[in-house]
Amino acid sequence: MKRYRCRGTITVFLSLVSVLFLSLVCTMVESARLQGARAWAAAVTDMGIFSVFGEYSTEILEKYDVLFLDGSYGNGEFEEERIALQMREFMRYNANPAEEMKLIKGRNLFPMEIEKCEVSGYTLATDENGEAFYQQAVRNVKENLGTELLLKYQEARKEAERQQEAADIYEKKDGIDWDNLEGLERQQEELKEEEIKEKGGEEVTEDIRQDKPVENPLDTIKKIKKLGILGLVIKDASSVSGKSAEKQEMVSGRTRREGNLPVEKKYSGAASDVIFQDYLLGRFGTWRKPCKEGALEYQAEYILMGKDSDEANLKAVVNRLLLMREGVNLLYAASDTKMRSQAGSLAVSIAGAVPVPGLVQALEAVLLLAWAYGESLLDVRTLMSGGKVPSIKDASTWKLSLEKLAQVTELLEECDSGGGSGQDYEDYLRILMLTGEKRKYPLRALDMMEQTLGGQADSWIVKAEAAVSWKFPAIFLRIPQVFMGLPKQTPGYEVKGSFGY
Repeated sequence: MKRYRCRGTITVFLSLVSVLFLSLVCTMVESARLQGARAWAAAVTDMGIFSVFGEYSTEILEKYDVLFLDGSYGNGEFEEERIALQMREFMRYNANPAEEMKLIKGRNLFPMEIEKCEVSGYTLATDENGEAFYQQAVRNVKENLGTELLLKYQEARKEAERQQEAADIYEKKDGIDWDNLEGLERQQEELKEEEIKEKGGEEVTEDIRQDKPVENPLDTIKKIKKLGILGLVIKDASSVSGKSAEKQEMVSGRTRREGNLPVEKKYSGAASDVIFQDYLLGRFGTWRKPCKEGALEYQAEYILMGKDSDEANLKAVVNRLLLMREGVNLLYAASDTKMRSQAGSLAVSIAGAVPVPGLVQALEAVLLLAWAYGESLLDVRTLMSGGKVPSIKDASTWKLSLEKLAQVTELLEECDSGGGSGQDYEDYLRILMLTGEKRKYPLRALDMMEQTLGGQADSWIVKAEAAVSWKFPAIFLRIPQVFMGLPKQTPGYEVKGSFGY
């Protein structure tokens, strides 16, 4: 039986056309595949840097409500390579998930390899004097605020400006009026000596001999001002914390690491400053609510004053509080007709029988200053004891009479029970912050965060950029490479990604 076999033939021309056509199809498919691989590489890069920033410090978040990535990873030293290594590990899985999932079989149309991964830029919390920290803190607080609270903060700022103006007036007037009084008193003494000489040595005029001595509260006030202020306004001065810190070791005092990316400055101005200062008072220890964990207990006072010990910071705050209260109390005393009349009557009695032009007026002015000072001592003692003091006094809230001015130190103990109406210590601390060196607050706050939690604030990353070089092994180009003798090439692609809190 005859058998037949199938035979097939193809012309050389058709063979060439088929190879060319197949190469064209493979090239087109490979081109489309590369576009998909590039999109996948970009997505994997974004997932990688996002995953890295997902390792934020939970301690910082829980205590201070801000997100930072610790660039030292708890080792104390900032390591860009460690960050890049972490990112590479996250991307490696996402680039080829089938390698980790052995039960899933199939062809990966987008095989890719990481050729290089590096962190090209970053922003640190300490950059630009803590501006990056400031921006995030303000944003986080502002998102949770209503319009009413913002208006309240603006009113607080205006009140702070008014009280600061009053304090400036008092400080200027205090120095001038006391100097003027001392000069006039010297003139009076000289006139007395001349009159004694004219009457024959020890003989004095009948008016001078018969002058009854009047208790001068100014002598007492002069002595009080030479005493330690903390002993006057705090019931038990020994209760003041004795902790101190080395400022040159803090991030604000040492040479800091700096990022190479600009800080995005979305929030600025007085409203943002008020919000940031409210953030500080809500998260850092104060005299009334000390933080026992850090190197300093009165952290808000440190942020305000920047001294290296709790005692020095508290003393500086108390002096500023006293000056602020002196200013507003003087404004009230000077505007009250009855109080001015009392001061004028006492001034006439103190001046005596030897007239010196301007002496009575000078005494009246200084008596009002001393009266405001005595009332302010009572105010600050009340605040330090947990009580409240109204920002502007009236007849019902004014405590100290002119007759009791010389005994003001005996009246201080009556303030230890607190009470009162108006603003408390933290409210006044907020006012002081509004009039302080705002530019220094962010770094000083980072000092306290560093001292409380450990680590280095100039290793805390807020934003980073990364550059990743990818290689895409060819799949559909193998046919053209074999039939057409094309060189084997592995396409590359560089992706840049960024992420920030």
